[in-house]
Amino acid sequence: MPPRPSGIVVFLTDFGHRDPYVGVMKGALLRVHPKATIVDLGHDVPPQDLVAGAFHLVAAIGHFPVGTVHTAVVDPGVGTARRLLAASAHGCYWLAPDNGLLGTVLARDPDAAVRALDAGRLGLRDVSRTFHGRDVLAPVAGWLASGRYGFTALGPRVDDWRRGDDLFGGTPRIVQVDGYGNLISNVSAAAIGAARAVVVGDRTVPIRGTYGDVPHGEPVAVVGSHGRLEIAVHGGNAAVTLGLRRGAAIRLDGA
Repeated sequence: MPPRPSGIVVFLTDFGHRDPYVGVMKGALLRVHPKATIVDLGHDVPPQDLVAGAFHLVAAIGHFPVGTVHTAVVDPGVGTARRLLAASAHGCYWLAPDNGLLGTVLARDPDAAVRALDAGRLGLRDVSRTFHGRDVLAPVAGWLASGRYGFTALGPRVDDWRRGDDLFGGTPRIVQVDGYGNLISNVSAAAIGAARAVVVGDRTVPIRGTYGDVPHGEPVAVVGSHGRLEIAVHGGNAAVTLGLRRGAAIRLDGA
């Protein structure tokens, strides 16, 4: 059964803060639900970067109240025939374009339910072809968060939503570089086993408990807050120091 709405709406976009897009999207939400509680998960996803957007959404799983409405706009295909989706998963709601952005979130909940938003049924008119975040997703988020519309009323159920790439599957590799330059991998804490180091490029980096377990300026691998192995430099930037970026292969050593 879909959860009861909490009144909280979380926004994730690649809009940045230079332009008015974030503000007017929040305004569109508040026009239909003035009492909504708005949380910014982030607006600095690299433009049109679906992998980074998916990583941010996965990071939100389990950290918000039941019934939270997560609304994500990273949308290279805005204005095309791609659908807009509403999903119920992990005790929350998720609104996003059908472009793979929700793929990893939904794949991690076997009970996830997905619907295609029916703008006509919802009475949405004068929808811009370039700003569905403002004209469709924000109002729907407000209606869902306020209880005006229930989840099943948003549109028909669909099973052919785009899965996208498996963010955490495949061979060990870097899947995200955060703002500190930490290199976050797809290797879970459980998968580390007895390994004592990780090999990246021509460097062997020791696995330790925290950043301060190595001298200042030295690389170290730790299990970060995402529950994944990540490579950092104590007091520095691992991406710059090691010259690595997303997609770089890694290998556990000393198991």
